[in-house]
Parts: sequence; C-alpha cells; structure tokens
Amino acid sequence: MGSLRPSYFVIILLVLIAFAVRAVSINAQSLWRDEVDALCYAYEFPHLVVQALAPGTAGDLITPCTCPSLPLTPARSPGESVTRRLTRTLGGMIRENGPLYFFLLRGWVAVTGTSEYAMRFLSLACGVLCVPLVYTLGHRLFDHPAGLFAALLVAISPYLTWYSQEVKMYALVSALALLTIYGLRRAVEGGGWRWWAVQIIATSLAFYTHILAALLIPVQALLYFAWWPRARKQWAGALVSLACLILPYLPLALWQASQVLRVRETGFYPYKLGEMVQILLNGWSLGILSQGRPWGTVLIGALAVWGLVSFLFLSSVGRKQGEGSGRFALVCWLVIPLLAVWFVSLRQPLFTDRYLIWTAPAFYLLIALGLASLWRLNWGRWVVVLSLSIILTTSYANQWQQATEPIKSNFRAAVAYVTERYAPGELIAFQIPHGLYTFDYYFPEEEYPWAEGLYTNHRTQGGAYVMSEQDAAHRMQEMTAGYDVIWLVATETTMWDERGLVQAWLEANRERVDEAHFTWVDVYRYVK
Repeated sequence: MGSLRPSYFVIILLVLIAFAVRAVSINAQSLWRDEVDALCYAYEFPHLVVQALAPGTAGDLITPCTCPSLPLTPARSPGESVTRRLTRTLGGMIRENGPLYFFLLRGWVAVTGTSEYAMRFLSLACGVLCVPLVYTLGHRLFDHPAGLFAALLVAISPYLTWYSQEVKMYALVSALALLTIYGLRRAVEGGGWRWWAVQIIATSLAFYTHILAALLIPVQALLYFAWWPRARKQWAGALVSLACLILPYLPLALWQASQVLRVRETGFYPYKLGEMVQILLNGWSLGILSQGRPWGTVLIGALAVWGLVSFLFLSSVGRKQGEGSGRFALVCWLVIPLLAVWFVSLRQPLFTDRYLIWTAPAFYLLIALGLASLWRLNWGRWVVVLSLSIILTTSYANQWQQATEPIKSNFRAAVAYVTERYAPGELIAFQIPHGLYTFDYYFPEEEYPWAEGLYTNHRTQGGAYVMSEQDAAHRMQEMTAGYDVIWLVATETTMWDERGLVQAWLEANRERVDEAHFTWVDVYRYVK
C-alpha cells in the first residue's frame, strides 16, 4: 500500500462516494413499466435464442411476473437453417434497443434474485465503474487534475445517479462508450493491437447494448483524424477496426437505410434542435428534476464553455501539447450523435435524453477542463472552490429530491393500497393494459381475474374514431359481466383512451366506492 500514489486514494474515495450516493436511494422509486419490460426480456430473449437454435426443446417460458407478448418470434419453417433462425431472432432483438443488457440481466438475476435492489444493482455497478473510467480517460487526454475533476462530477451527478438506479442499459452503455474512447486513444498512441481489440470489442458490445451506440463509429472516425498526425502511423489498425465494426453490420444497415428517413409516427415528441440541447444541458447539469435552473445550468454550462476555449488564453507554459485536438474530440463526441438524432427526428421523432447518455461524459470532461484551467491560476482557485460549492449544493438538492419525491409511476404504493382492500374474485381492469405487468410484479396474489382496458384511439383517415361510444359500452358490458366488484388501475390513459370511455362507462353503470391517487397511477373501486 505504501507504494500507491496519493491520487489512487482519491479515486478510491470518489468510487466509494459514487457507490454510496447511488446505493443509499436505489429503492426510492417504484419500478416503472420499462424496468419490468427489461425483466421480462431478460427471461424471454434467452428463451427465444434456445428456440432458434433447437426448436421444440426450450420448454415453457416461466417468468417472475406476467409479461407482455414476446416482441418477436423465431421463424417456424422446418426447412429454415439454424443460422437463418438465429440471425432473424437476434436482428429483431437489436431493434428492441439491443439484447446484450437483457442477457446480462438474466444471468445476474439468476444469482441475485429479482428484487428491486438486486436488479438495479447491476446498473449501479456499471454507473460506479464510470468514475475510474472517466478519470483514466481524462488523465490520458489531458492531465491529472482534469481526470480528477471529471471523476468527481460523474460520481455526484444526479443524472447519472438516476440511470444507475434503473433496470435499463443506460449505465452499461455509458461505461462501454468510455472504454471505447479510451481504447481508441491508447491504440492511436501506439499501444499495439491489444488496444485496437479493446476498442473493437467495447464498440461492438455497445452496439448490442443500445442501437444508437452505432453512432460511436462516426464519432471515432472523427476522433482518429482529430488526433492527427499521431494517428497517421496507426492507419493499418484503424482500417482493420473500421472493417470489423462496419462489414458485419453492412447488410443490416443497407436494409434499414430506407427506413431511417421515412416519415412516420413514433410516439416521441418532435423536439427542435434547440430544445434538445436545453433538455440535455438541464439534465446533465442538475438531474432529472433540474432543480436550480436556470442559474445552476448557466454556471455549469459556462464552465463547460470555458473548458472548451480556456487553452487559448493560457500562457505557453501552462499549455499541454495537443490540448486543442483533445477538446475537439470532446466536441465531436457531444455533437455528432445529437445532430444525427436531430436529423432523423425531422421525419421520425426519436429523441429522448437518456438515449444520448453515453455522450454525457464528454460534457463532464469539458467542465473538468474548465475547473482544472482555473485551478492553475492563483485567483482562479477561489472561483473553483465557489463553483464546486454551488455544484455540490445543487447536486445534493437534486439527489435528495430524486430520493424522496415519487417521480416514476408509483405502482408500488398503488399495489399496496389495492392489496389491503382486495378480496379474491374481484376483477382488476388495467387502462392502459401495459400497467398489468408492473402491477403484477408487486401484487402478492398468484392468480386473480384481470382485464385489459379498451383501446379506443383508432381513427379513420378522415379523423373519425373507429370505436363508437356504443361499441365501447358493449365491450365493457362483456368484460365486466359476472363481477360485482371491479378495480380500475389507470396510468397514462390518454395513450389508450383519450376520450375516457372506459372510466365513463364504469361511472355510469357502477358505483364508485373508493379511490386513491398516486404518482402516474390512479386506483378506483366500483361495485354494482
């Protein structure tokens, strides 16, 4: 231990802080539907692969809760080859944001169980891993202070903490992106073929973790040229890397090319570029709730801008060779994926901030550069101390709110309410139907009658509703026949029934005797 440099102890301390910040409130929020979907996919996807490899041998699929229908099925043709069945199956999984995380989650829950804490701990571990990774990258690209400041910002980031506490792939893809960029840098510096291997493997794993991680390819291409002329000597490795990352996926890319620019509805809001930038800036600076804006965002944004241009104002003694190219690399990492998502979103909106979480480390590295450059100046140290005090204060305030205020759909509380009052044989109707799966995860009854609420939003080309109020009433009568007590669990109802026909029928034909309201979930109890 005596041989360890003091900086290692600082990194270990930051890793412990990151772990504590994430672990202490990991169960604060209820699971929401995307997390339960992830749990379901963790069971369904491996089952599909077994079916593709050896049809008829997979047996029955048993999941820890009621799950939606499989997002894809392998071909049933008896003459189809194993390779064709497997390719078709994996191709469908990639369109579900990549299968890798779900396979990892399946192995994880097989060991740890399916409790909230156990499932979320996988993301927590990936989120904590980002701290030493961002330090190592920052130190490699710039210097020790930049790496330390970046590690501190990642450790306390309310935004990264949030996604380190979710049963989704976002913390994993962030760690893989950091490893990818670091591997590329080491390879460009002449680290040998092992670092090209690290870069290729990490990038490929990122592809299979989230589909938008494919944008790492143009980012890395620009980084290669940003690090010119040092990169010139590594042209052979770069070509092999590019071939390994593009050629296997070229048929899929060509197949999907016609779909990328097609105009279609996606369910995402059509944000403008400026709105996208604002959402990312607020989230990365202050967290999901962005408490402390606009001034907190202005301060952190200003530090990032200063980090980008500060080397231009430093004396030649204070400059490090290649600082400009390093900053240009961070800009490419930030801007290229955002512009690509914005361009595609002009025709088919797909922007949501978490899809670009793997570009957030570039933002924190720019802030770290701003803090590090100020720290070199005697008067600037007071600015750094003041800035960090504000950042730590706003971070703590946002972390506290994320840990104490229900933000996700609170099925955990809703199910507890129903459980206390439920009698066997009572019908539970779900509007939207997807609420069933999260509800069932928490509900202690193994078997109970349930029904999916009606989808009433279909319209003709002329804009008229396909389902009339009379049709809805007839189907509700059929659904509830034979039940004296009906529970309605309502969440995000406008997605399914914007006219409110389901609840309107219950209000008109049953007596509402109980109701309770939770974050994004409402519960009603009706009797004859």
